[in-house]
Amino acid sequence: MRTYSSIVVIDSLLKSDEIDSTIDKIERNIKNNGGEIMEVDRWGKKRLAYEIKKRQYGYYVEFYFKAGASVIKVIEREYGLDENILRYLTIVLDKKALEYRQQEKEKSLRKKTEESEEKNEQAKKDESPSGTEKSTVREKSKETVE
Repeated sequence: MRTYSSIVVIDSLLKSDEIDSTIDKIERNIKNNGGEIMEVDRWGKKRLAYEIKKRQYGYYVEFYFKAGASVIKVIEREYGLDENILRYLTIVLDKKALEYRQQEKEKSLRKKTEESEEKNEQAKKDESPSGTEKSTVREKSKETVE
């Protein structure tokens, strides 16, 4: 089994529950045909580079999954038949692409942990009794103005 990435552009004029049902339908289609979904990455509503079916915006979703080569034909046929899907692209991820993807995941995880640590440190600083010092400085400045 190979690892694939499939990016799908869904009509952004649909309601959020219709978009969710389209995504669920794609997931079921992959699973029913022998694929294993690793990750679903919702990019959200983005402006298209050019109009597709008189639409300027699309809702982007990327699916990472493992499947056999025969599954791709079935999945892409379903993409073509679904009128809510404006465009799609499915590619095979090679070793380099998988390694790069893993590195990017690790970078983003490190960045998130650093940001949460900074927020915790900032919260601790805000709780410190330095707030009383600020109020005395303000009172002194008021006295000098008067």
